[in-house]
Amino acid sequence: MHLAIENLWASVLKWEAEESFKYDYVMFLRDDSLWLNNFNIDNLVKKEGDIFIPACDVRDPPLDPHEISDHILISRRNSADLFGKYYSTLFQTDIKGCTDDLSEKIRMNGKRGCNSEMILKWVTDEQRLKVTRVSQGDIPFQRSANVELPDGSNMQCFHKFCQSENFPLKPTKVNKHLTMCKKIDWNALFLSKMNNSASE
Repeated sequence: MHLAIENLWASVLKWEAEESFKYDYVMFLRDDSLWLNNFNIDNLVKKEGDIFIPACDVRDPPLDPHEISDHILISRRNSADLFGKYYSTLFQTDIKGCTDDLSEKIRMNGKRGCNSEMILKWVTDEQRLKVTRVSQGDIPFQRSANVELPDGSNMQCFHKFCQSENFPLKPTKVNKHLTMCKKIDWNALFLSKMNNSASE
C-alpha cells in the first residue's frame, strides 16, 4: 500500500511542477474506505494542526496510548511529503526506538514490536508534527469489505470500526443496516444463498 501511494505521490509532484501550483491539503486513505455521509473539509481546516486523523477514542478494542489511527490521514501540504513518501520514510525510521518505547507487557519479551499505528505515532512525534484528532462525524467513513455471495449479490460490512465520543458518526437510512463483518454468521449466510440458488 505505502509503495503504491509513493508512486502516486510522484505523479502528484510532477503535476504540481508542471502546473506551477501546490495543493493546500492532501488526503491519504486506504482503498477499503466506505463513505457514509458527506465530507466537508472546512470542518477540519479551521482547526489547528499539521495533520488530521480520526480520534477513535471509543474504539473496541481501544487504541493503546502508543497508537494513533492510520485509517485515514489529512495533511496540510507542508507536511504531506512525509506521508507521500511514507514507504521510503519507514526505511529511515528507527523502528527499534519505537519498540523500545513500549512497555514490557506489550513487547512480550521481544516477541512483539510496533504495529502500523504505533509506527505512525512514532514518526509524527519524531517529526514534531501537531496531530489533531477529530470526531468521526467530521470524517464520516469506515473501513469496509464488499463480499460477493454465492447468488451473485454483494454484502457490505465493516471490518474495522472507529467511533468518537464527541460528534460520533450516526448511521443514515441508507447505511443503518451495515454491521461488523465479525458479527455475521458467514457459514449460515453462504449456505442459505447456495440453497436459494440451487432451488431456482
